[in-house]
Amino acid sequence: MPRLQGKAELGKRDMQQCVPQAAKMVVLVLFYDKERSQYFERPIVNKELQFWKNALTALERGEECMVLVVVESIGSSPGRAGFKALVSSAGELHGSIGGGSMEHKLVELARSQLKTAGSLRASEQPAEAWESAGSSARDPAEVLQLSGSTENDPFLMRQIHRANEPTDRSGMICSGEQTIGFYLLKLSHQPLIKKLAEKIATGINGTLRFDHNEISLLTEPIKPGRAFLQPSATEWTYIEPLVTRPRIMILGAGHVGLALSRTMHQLGFHVHLMDDRAELNTMAQNQWAHISSVVDYASIGDVIHSDPELFVVLVSFGYRTDDLLVRQLIRKPFKYLGMMGSEAKIKTLFVGLRKDGFTAEEIGRVRAPIGLAIGSRTPEEIAISIAAEIISVRNMASNPL
Repeated sequence: MPRLQGKAELGKRDMQQCVPQAAKMVVLVLFYDKERSQYFERPIVNKELQFWKNALTALERGEECMVLVVVESIGSSPGRAGFKALVSSAGELHGSIGGGSMEHKLVELARSQLKTAGSLRASEQPAEAWESAGSSARDPAEVLQLSGSTENDPFLMRQIHRANEPTDRSGMICSGEQTIGFYLLKLSHQPLIKKLAEKIATGINGTLRFDHNEISLLTEPIKPGRAFLQPSATEWTYIEPLVTRPRIMILGAGHVGLALSRTMHQLGFHVHLMDDRAELNTMAQNQWAHISSVVDYASIGDVIHSDPELFVVLVSFGYRTDDLLVRQLIRKPFKYLGMMGSEAKIKTLFVGLRKDGFTAEEIGRVRAPIGLAIGSRTPEEIAISIAAEIISVRNMASNPL
């Protein structure tokens, strides 16, 4: 079969010889363009928000639920800390704690618990539920003793992904370990779950706490963020931040700012777009920024405060505005500070900064020219190169080698 060529390569003779192939090519191109458009236009789904909305919907239908949450993950494990699964008394499953035989076993256990009137009574714990769930881990009473359980109390299950372990075997052999907390959501939990969903939807920071007594919502974020503490067999606390999305400030609402807003929105960032030009067409066209502001660049240092979790991108009108902005921001701690421009412009700007007393360390904080070197030319390509660099910075910071 002749090789499928690009449209520019297909001459008259090629078209005559490869009519079926060319037709396939046209169909494939149209289909790809359609799918690509659908992909880029598809709204971002906040999985954490959707998880708790599913819980709230089930409770509103009168269904109790079991929340399974990975509170600790060690080594190679299919589910990392924070992975969650929701099992309703109607049998519905949302989310995941990692998949595989372990998830199947624990989900079946959760379903069996919900079928016994939603209670976790040690005296009523059916051993056959464990057998049907395929558990080779431990006696049901021993599991409940982990939490000092009375009826409906949370409990923990440790799962070891090694075939030669005498207890707590998950049925998987990926060599790591996981600890999963089980929490019963009763109809009386509706106000808590509703408040939690609202908090996530509005992007307000906070902390979600799972302990040996309950699930609770704290209004303030707690450092260091995600953590699991277990001082005794009957006491534990797992906390995770409710920071729903990373935040980026884009200074410059021109064509690159427009393309970058779209890309970062699709990557799940909260986008704040700023420019000093009112009535800018590209700002009016920008439907991707969550916040758009017209600001005075001369006082940008009073508008953007130090924030070690904030990504800041300078794609402003030109040399003068870039220089004005970077001088006010360069000494503030950010997760990322990048500036667009040619190598010649950047070199001239940095020479001026050194002459005015900015140190090499301070200047080194600015990633310029911004973005990964992929030969970008169009605003969309530049946006992709910037986004790739930002993702690299974010992921390397959270998972250092």
